[in-house]
Amino acid sequence: MSREHPNRNRTNLIKVYLSDDEYRNFKEKVKACKRTNSSYVRELIVETTPIEFPPIEYQELLRELRKIGINLNQLASKAHTLGFVDEREYRAESERLWRVVAELTKPMARGGVKFGNHKDMGC
Repeated sequence: MSREHPNRNRTNLIKVYLSDDEYRNFKEKVKACKRTNSSYVRELIVETTPIEFPPIEYQELLRELRKIGINLNQLASKAHTLGFVDEREYRAESERLWRVVAELTKPMARGGVKFGNHKDMGC
């Protein structure tokens, strides 16, 4: 354990020299992934690829699609209870919506890629 930080688990410091261009590139990637320098490097070491957070528009689109899916499920349940909507057709549409959401999120989750904190994702 470190004398300066008695509760620190990581005690081995690595010092790396980078050119100005390398450092600028590194900092841009760290910022885009919403990581600290240390967490970004640790992810690279364990062969996880840090990825940039999707643009806010992407996040808003997913949030809206999720709301629509929830609404569809609630409406389907109510319609089934009242007996005036084809439940099979409504559920098929609901499942189709969730497949679209899954397809939109798949590229972001490939290879065990970790997202940032949920608060960063607006969830």
